[in-house]
Amino acid sequence: MPFERPEPVAYMAASVFMLERADELFAVWDGLPARGFGGTADVVSHAREREMRVLVLWPPGSRRDG
Repeated sequence: MPFERPEPVAYMAASVFMLERADELFAVWDGLPARGFGGTADVVSHAREREMRVLVLWPPGSRRDG
C-alpha cells in the first residue's frame, strides 16, 4: 500500500484491497457506526455495495469498549 503512516484512509484502502480479492466477508461487528473512516461499518457497507456475501458475527453478551 502506498501509505507512509497508519491512518484512516490507509485502513480503508487496505480493506478495499482485501475485499477485491475475497468472495465473502466475515465481520466481527456490533452493528454500530464506525468510530472513524475505515472502521468495520465502512468495510461492511463497501462489501454490501459490491453485493458480496457478508456474515456478521457478534455473540450475545459481547460489547465494545470505549
